[in-house]
Amino acid sequence: MPPGRPNTERIVMRLEPITDWHDHIEAGRQYLRTAVKGQSRNAVFNNELVFQLAAMAVERLMAGLMQYYRQMPVDHTLSGLAAELAAVCPLDAALAARIRAIEAVDDMCALTIEHREPPAKGAIEEILAVGREIERFVDGHLPDGWGGPATA
Repeated sequence: MPPGRPNTERIVMRLEPITDWHDHIEAGRQYLRTAVKGQSRNAVFNNELVFQLAAMAVERLMAGLMQYYRQMPVDHTLSGLAAELAAVCPLDAALAARIRAIEAVDDMCALTIEHREPPAKGAIEEILAVGREIERFVDGHLPDGWGGPATA
């Protein structure tokens, strides 16, 4: 365009779908299955590992659901994802509070080095229960037949 002439062309933005949302959900399902099975294999899976696998499951499930609704989460902490999910399909307040409480046990995204105790058995049971609940929540907000019911 010659200098001095106003730009009269329309700029059209094309929204591209986030096509790999289902990969995140399937990864979340697999992390959750592994964490559940790991509980009975103490020689291989300690509480720290089971907790981290379950936390990754919750993170991937929520991120995948947001991406299905064409939202790219900015904050991948569990509490951040729960807050951002509210714009798409809000969680029950009690479940959102349980997700935030997980970070009190272990802030996986802490910016400082800190001494941590391994999660106790009660924390493991809680995060696995939250993981199963999130998996059901995700299934309830996706189209029927996309990939099957909850598996853990």
